[in-house]
Amino acid sequence: MKWTVCAVLCLIGAVTAVAPFSAAEEKALEAAAPDPAMESLMRTAHFLAQLKEFRVHMRIGYDVVQESGQKIEFGERRTWTVVRPDRFRADVERSDGEKAAIVFDGKAITVYHPNLNMYAVSEISGDIDTAVKHLIKDLNVRMPLSLLLVTSLPKELEKRVVRADLVETSVLEGTPCAHLAVRGDAVDFQMWVPIEGDPLPRRIVLTYKNDEGQPQFWANFSDWNLTPNPPADFFSLDIPKDASRIQFLAQVRQSMTPAKPAEKKGGAK
Repeated sequence: MKWTVCAVLCLIGAVTAVAPFSAAEEKALEAAAPDPAMESLMRTAHFLAQLKEFRVHMRIGYDVVQESGQKIEFGERRTWTVVRPDRFRADVERSDGEKAAIVFDGKAITVYHPNLNMYAVSEISGDIDTAVKHLIKDLNVRMPLSLLLVTSLPKELEKRVVRADLVETSVLEGTPCAHLAVRGDAVDFQMWVPIEGDPLPRRIVLTYKNDEGQPQFWANFSDWNLTPNPPADFFSLDIPKDASRIQFLAQVRQSMTPAKPAEKKGGAK
């Protein structure tokens, strides 16, 4: 009887001793388990980042929050043509018919509005990554989806993504897609990526959750072309001679900011 009690006590002690180790093992296994949502997201990021060139058409909608709090949606059509490392063109047509073109040729960024017969130029040399950073940070041009243009996309997502979930398998235009819901600090987004074949986004929805009214921006992608092979002159705009050259708003503000007086050197004599 004594032996039986001791055996039982030893068994209980053994189980108790092993239990915490098993829990730690479980957590380690969970951490090591593949995350299908992040895998799909990063697969898309790496695929886009390594492309040498591409062209894609987008149908876009975006909310504009009114003073009353009402959200009104506007739309546009946009075509991107990218030839890495240093050529990019965006052709835009808004829902009201106004058109615009943005071109980077490795030396300067030019924005042209044919309806207004106006254009602006900002000289910046380097690659597309440098140009995108200049547009957003220096010129304060808002460019939703601009991360899709840069080769640092995987690193940018690793820094910004807080959580990613696989919502379901959705069928878009006959193609089964992974519907991903991704959370970030300032922007949440949803992405639909084909389950088979090239992981090129079919649809993206951004939610600016820290902005008043939490406006959304969405884009449906179509006609991905990974070998557009545009002619060299495609990245130069035919701007009329009578077009007015203007400054970017950020440049205007910068020119209006008074310069700081030079500090006097040396002490009183």
